[in-house]
Amino acid sequence: MESTPHPMIIDSHIHLWREEDIPTFGWLTPQNPVYGSAYDVPKYLKCISGVPSSYSGFVFVEVDRKYENPKDPSEDLECWKWVLEEYRYVLGLSKNPEYGHLVRGIVQWAPVHLGRDAMERYQKCLEAVDKEIYGDEDHGLLVGYRFLIQDKPQGTITPPHFREGLEFIRDTGKTFDVGVDCNRHTLWQIEEAVPVLKSVEGLKIVINHLSKPPLGREPEGGIERWKELMAELAETQAAVKLSGGFSEVPPTLAGHGDIFPEPKMIDMVLDYARPLFQIFGADRVIFGSDWPMCGIGYERVMGRGAQSGSWPEWYRICTAVIKQLQEEEGISGGPEDWDGVWGRNALHVYNIRTQ
Repeated sequence: MESTPHPMIIDSHIHLWREEDIPTFGWLTPQNPVYGSAYDVPKYLKCISGVPSSYSGFVFVEVDRKYENPKDPSEDLECWKWVLEEYRYVLGLSKNPEYGHLVRGIVQWAPVHLGRDAMERYQKCLEAVDKEIYGDEDHGLLVGYRFLIQDKPQGTITPPHFREGLEFIRDTGKTFDVGVDCNRHTLWQIEEAVPVLKSVEGLKIVINHLSKPPLGREPEGGIERWKELMAELAETQAAVKLSGGFSEVPPTLAGHGDIFPEPKMIDMVLDYARPLFQIFGADRVIFGSDWPMCGIGYERVMGRGAQSGSWPEWYRICTAVIKQLQEEEGISGGPEDWDGVWGRNALHVYNIRTQ
């Protein structure tokens, strides 16, 4: 993609699965463009084949497998079998002699909504998988947890049990990835989440996909209110992922391939990336692709079968966005912070071990 030296790249948000895993996803239907196929490391590497040589790996983020809420501890393994299998699968990938070194971190599903006791029991289940794959070796790959809010009803994050789960995460030193949707669900999800997240002092937070804003238009509730909520989160130990933009492309642009690569898509991303860079500073923004989900919105615009081009296109868009914002005033951060957006900031945010 480039002949000039590039800062270290870590893709901070990808998903992986085998074909046999598909029945364990409640959300993946035959109508979904990524249905019916494996999205594994070899396919991912093929999609990013033109990436600069400074590419240094990825952070795997859980794929929202099916789960149930145990009624008592004796049901844990059965209720959580699919999320534990996901952890086993990705941890096993890290042992692959060809590409295992590219697995830099794992953000695993966790029963945050069930409170501290469930989190402690779940942690023991994860440790059993660690033992199975790594023996007594401390791999350090489990860097965070996620429990999606974007598809849950109102009131999911507000009960005391959820706060207890977040406190457990805080006490482990891991991150909590925040998955909200400010596009399809207006601002109520982030409005509910902000006071709860702020109440857990010391919690490390990562906001996924720029908060999934409605590209090309203002969120219902207004962009100024959205900025206020983001500014409140910036008072915590929060970082933001520059990721997931294609999924938020307005449906009215379906079939309009002329929005890629420039300038329309870049301008739509800038409308939300600019205030987030201004609020958080360059040192608290990290690059991610959301592969292969990034291909869904891309295919909607470019046509079915175009999925493989989504990663390179998102890379080009992020390059243009970062270049534009770096030239503007009002954003804190030195050259090392701007370079760090591509990868080094992720090392700090997720406490990823250096190689």
